[in-house]
Amino acid sequence: MTFELTEHDNAVLLTVTHRRLANRDDMLSVAAGWHTHLDILLDRLHDRQPHSFWTTHAKLEEEYRARL
Repeated sequence: MTFELTEHDNAVLLTVTHRRLANRDDMLSVAAGWHTHLDILLDRLHDRQPHSFWTTHAKLEEEYRARL
């Protein structure tokens, strides 16, 4: 796992890299999981109520499944 912060315009870009995933199912689950966690973080930073973790995760996992 690596986390990289870089300046981007007037903001900070967070890049998360997760390596050594055993198979496609693990990749899909981890990608959806990180995406969901980061969406929740953004919602909290903007004083918004985040969506349900597992509902969002399931939706994103299907989106990643279609892409990868």
